Amino acid sequence: MNKKMMRQWWNTYYSVSFTSTKNYKVVTFIGYLISFFISIYTYQKVFLLENQYSFIIIRTLADIAWLFVITHFFIRSFIKIFVLNNALSKRVITNFLIFLFVVSCISLAGSFAIEKLAIFEMIDPINSKVDLSKVDISKIEFSIWVVINTYVTLIGWAIVYLFWHQQINRKKVQKEMHHAQIQQLTNQLNPHFLFNAFNSIRALIYEDQDKAADTVTQLSELFRTHLHAHLKATSSMDDEWQVCSRYLTIEEIRLEERLQLGVTIDDDLLTQKIPTLTLLTLVENAIKHGISPNSEPGKIMISATKIDNKRWQLMVGNSINKPSQADGTNTGMKNVKQRLALMFGNKYDWHQTKTDSYFEVKMELPLA
Repeated sequence: MNKKMMRQWWNTYYSVSFTSTKNYKVVTFIGYLISFFISIYTYQKVFLLENQYSFIIIRTLADIAWLFVITHFFIRSFIKIFVLNNALSKRVITNFLIFLFVVSCISLAGSFAIEKLAIFEMIDPINSKVDLSKVDISKIEFSIWVVINTYVTLIGWAIVYLFWHQQINRKKVQKEMHHAQIQQLTNQLNPHFLFNAFNSIRALIYEDQDKAADTVTQLSELFRTHLHAHLKATSSMDDEWQVCSRYLTIEEIRLEERLQLGVTIDDDLLTQKIPTLTLLTLVENAIKHGISPNSEPGKIMISATKIDNKRWQLMVGNSINKPSQADGTNTGMKNVKQRLALMFGNKYDWHQTKTDSYFEVKMELPLA
């Protein structure tokens, strides 16, 4: 191995060994805290060292520190460099088991070295060594027991770490997949929104060119805001309303007095997160199927209210004076429900009501 390869290997090892997540640190601390109390109990009850508290505590701390070095700097680093980055095969498993046996021998050698430290002679020169005569096993049996126990313990630690790491990676992948699915569904809404906006402008060109020009200005402002919102899978209720209000401004120019609005949004709910373009999709649907088909004035109701300390409700409703002739594929509604399911799982409720004169969607969502 040349110097360059050695340097690369050392950089990899250093990076792996001296970087860890907060969850790993917390779990490791709890695990070694439990091991600390188990070791104290073992020294007191199994080896009958009932009253040598100074020796027991310091020896236990030394054992735990050595165990941390073995598991973190040897086993964990080996797993992250040679196991996690390779497909699990017989060769990988065999090499790993051999490595664990070698590490077990190193661990035992370190434990014997710790036992010979002068500090234990200073604390208790008589009882600083474990007296096997107090334990009902021979030296050979004790040595075999220690070797097997150390090897099994290290295998157990490795299995737990591999399982824990696998679960974290699985959750990370699921989260990334959910984010990608939400983003994909969000992307599907943009052509529909753009198509409606251009239709509004096209209708105004023949009626009022000034209004058409003003609508183009409003549309450019809307898309400037919408472009930033589009990059996020989720948006706050405040951002959703800002995008939606620009869309309604454009539609009010086209529909004039035919569009009446009733909006109630609690200030406390402006920071609540929902899938991006959820509100805009529901409002688009209300205008397309409730307001546009009718020559008579129609009303859209939008409300965001708190139900209790754990849930809040988003509602969009519209009047129906005449059945819509527009094709209803329910694509928008399906996308909204899919994105809500990806974001909230089974923690949301969807209520859809339709009568001859009114259509309403209510969503009960968890408070963040």
